[in-house]
Amino acid sequence: MKIAIDISQIVYGTGVSVYTENLVKTLVKKYSQVDWVLFGGVFRKKKIIEDFIENLQVKGVIKLFPPKLADLVWNKLHIFPIENWIGNVDLIHSSDWAEPPSKIPKITTVHDLVPLMYPETTTSLIKIAHEKRLSWIKKESKRIIAVSESTKNDLVKHLGIKANRIDVTYEGVEDIYYPRTHNEIERIKYKYQIDGEYLFSLSTLEPRKNQGKLIEAFKRIRLKYPNLKLVLGGRVGWGDELKLSENIITLGYIPTKDLPAIFSGSLVYILPSLYEGFGLSQLQAMSCGTPVVTSNISSMPEVVGDAGLLVNPYKTRDIAEGIITAIKDRKKLIKRGLLRAKTFSWDLVAERTFNSYKSILNP
Repeated sequence: MKIAIDISQIVYGTGVSVYTENLVKTLVKKYSQVDWVLFGGVFRKKKIIEDFIENLQVKGVIKLFPPKLADLVWNKLHIFPIENWIGNVDLIHSSDWAEPPSKIPKITTVHDLVPLMYPETTTSLIKIAHEKRLSWIKKESKRIIAVSESTKNDLVKHLGIKANRIDVTYEGVEDIYYPRTHNEIERIKYKYQIDGEYLFSLSTLEPRKNQGKLIEAFKRIRLKYPNLKLVLGGRVGWGDELKLSENIITLGYIPTKDLPAIFSGSLVYILPSLYEGFGLSQLQAMSCGTPVVTSNISSMPEVVGDAGLLVNPYKTRDIAEGIITAIKDRKKLIKRGLLRAKTFSWDLVAERTFNSYKSILNP
């Protein structure tokens, strides 16, 4: 059995990158009898993919193929079959961005439908690219992996894809996410100049992530907890510049190695997003023993279950009250969160993904 996986997206440092990297690592280790072929199109970050493939000791095909060119050739023109590049395989697991033509059976992971459902929260170029990609997935992919029931329902409702073509496979949480010691937390607070108690939120800074409402809610919270800090982590995306107020700290991109201690030291983790395909950071926070407050819409309730507090992300008061309640009920929520997080693992993700592969190869 020979299976090819597009790993182009591991270079971006996003949730999709985390998914791809951990899924592939676990698949290669768990199913060593498979002849794995990992391929990627990159331009400036070729070394990242080269090192990843070398560490896994599997066959790799890497081309200097910039993402914009991949979008043009594969999503828009839909020419140049992928087997011309990677050779003959039995199955192709395609990526979150480019959808190449092929006579070989394809399976595709769809993380979310943000550009279609919330076009105002993204750019027109991204929207057009995803519309084209999704149209090819609908026509050509034998099966589709959705990372949540919410994403599956969106695929059925907005693209008219039959539900029996879609397998729901939740994401997992890495072993590095566990409660850290007081000394580790104090070291990370010193490194990032965080003084005192703080709340934490991690996401790309863009309108869909709803940081503006969180900042407004934080102003209300400070009436009760005047010394509390709000720490915002994540790359700058697009949209209007955030109007920061007193006691708000922005860290930008945070290296993965620092995240467990930052999560662990936080009183509460907040993800008030307007839409998530999954919401991996919620799992990471719960695994580190941090209470979670998140939105009551999209996939977020699927991830936290009854282990976190669900709030209306459109209402500032609701977000503020949820955070205050989480601070009061920390011990109970920490216990629930740790138990909940244990039900998500990359080993299970790999097993279910491989079952999806077998359903195509051995129908």
